[in-house]
Amino acid sequence: MNSSGAAAGLGLMSAATWGGSDFVGGLGARRAPALLVVASGHIFSMLLLLALCLGIRLALPGSPYLFYAALGGFEGSLALAVFYRALAMGAMGLTAALTGLLTALVPVLFSLFHYGLPTPVTAVGLAMGLAAIWLITCSPAEKSPQQAAEKLIAEGKKCQGTTSVVPQMQPNEEGALAPEGCLVDNLTESRVPHPFRVLCEKGGKPQNSTTPVFDVRTTLTTKAIATPPTALLLGALAGIGFGTQLILFKMASPGGILWTMTSARAAGSMAMLLVLLAMPPKAKWRGFWLTGILAGALDTIGNLFYLRATQVGRLDVAALVCSLYPAGTILLAALVLGEWPSRRQLAGMALALAAVVLLSV
Repeated sequence: MNSSGAAAGLGLMSAATWGGSDFVGGLGARRAPALLVVASGHIFSMLLLLALCLGIRLALPGSPYLFYAALGGFEGSLALAVFYRALAMGAMGLTAALTGLLTALVPVLFSLFHYGLPTPVTAVGLAMGLAAIWLITCSPAEKSPQQAAEKLIAEGKKCQGTTSVVPQMQPNEEGALAPEGCLVDNLTESRVPHPFRVLCEKGGKPQNSTTPVFDVRTTLTTKAIATPPTALLLGALAGIGFGTQLILFKMASPGGILWTMTSARAAGSMAMLLVLLAMPPKAKWRGFWLTGILAGALDTIGNLFYLRATQVGRLDVAALVCSLYPAGTILLAALVLGEWPSRRQLAGMALALAAVVLLSV
């Protein structure tokens, strides 16, 4: 297998484990503040990696490699906090799509300037991959309340009462689960974006209903919820931060993947603790360790696959294929929660498969 194919294959393994990590983390965020879930995963994986490196007496790499890894881990954790804040400020769809696109685009541009132009086939694959990321991550709300009402009626759902008000889904302390939808006079369509729809029957604490209830006898006036410019700015900063982290991990990878990840996790844990001290969650600090540890372990494995991918192939190929991880999250949500992807997301997944094939040539 050539270097590009090996990088694409390792990138797919990284995307799969990152997607699983986000899925588990999303489930944990229903019961506990999301930052606590992430922080617990960082701390656990750091201790496990440190014990492994010391247990096998792995030699320390040069200080520049440890520095690049620590810097990537620290700023990546801060970018995650910024991303949560951006999601709390408005409709998630456009913000998440912008962040996902920049996460892949930043290392791709860096690779083009630093390593030169790829082959024409690889260039087409990169362009298709960027388009796929946008299609997969962008989840616009319904065009109008009337369309949503017609959809509910078609599904056989009954309207209740003459004027119904759906309880608002309030964001948690980090704003990781903010609502998006259409304001309808005194009627609100509120939903948690795919793939983390909150279903009471799936277990856990009772949650506000995410199913919009419409009264067909009520006159519906559409008032679209626009994404605030500040949310887009923060989402862009988060995407640049995530993309920069991928570049820094590539620069640290010659020092060995285990010590690189240990250094990154140590610095990332410190950053998460600083964020928690600056913005402590108001909810009770419990119920996050199990999902945090599992999500952190999967995230660490994904990072190790990514680091190895950057060692055997080009940065742009490895970073773009790894950035397809939302597809894994969506597929798990479909299999486990019955949350089937939209047509846009299915088209993005198909485009992503074609891009991976081209990048493997």
